Amino acid sequence: MKKFIFLILICSNGIFAQTKVRGKILDKLNQVPLAGVNVIQKNTSYGVVTDFDGNFTIENVSPTAVFIVSYVGFKTQEISFQDNTTPTIFLEEDLSLLEEIVVVGYGTQLKKEVTGAVSVLGSKDIQKLNPVRVEQALQGQVAGVTVTAASGAPGSGSNIRIRGISTNGDSRPLILVDGNIIEDLSVINPSDIK
Repeated sequence: MKKFIFLILICSNGIFAQTKVRGKILDKLNQVPLAGVNVIQKNTSYGVVTDFDGNFTIENVSPTAVFIVSYVGFKTQEISFQDNTTPTIFLEEDLSLLEEIVVVGYGTQLKKEVTGAVSVLGSKDIQKLNPVRVEQALQGQVAGVTVTAASGAPGSGSNIRIRGISTNGDSRPLILVDGNIIEDLSVINPSDIK
């Protein structure tokens, strides 16, 4: 008579168990949900993106899997969901990554997505130049910007033109100070610029 031997393997640490993880990602400082955060399994392309309320759901998660949580302007984290299938993840701002974002007159955009030219003249550069007027700080420092005297009178204002006077339409710049439109830079003290 033949004997059949059945071998049954039981994994005591649950390494083959697959679970569903439902979590939420919040800004640690402001305690608000973050939409569009990437939650991707390490060394794979398997992952999800958070919804408008910062929620995400991942199917078939192995307890040993490690996920990378990343978002522009925030520190990247590596997370394991071993014992927690409903985690709340808090992301901290990364000030070194804020240079990736450009503030434009009508909102913010990623620097790589801006279709126009971006030039920055910081407060340290202005301090080195030590100008009497703000317009003088721009003169010869920003590509495509021309600064000329409006008249020969002492203390008279300057004309600022972007891409020269032959530009189609209005070549005057839109000047925003703390979100308010101003017409003349002479009202600003160069040493007050941050």
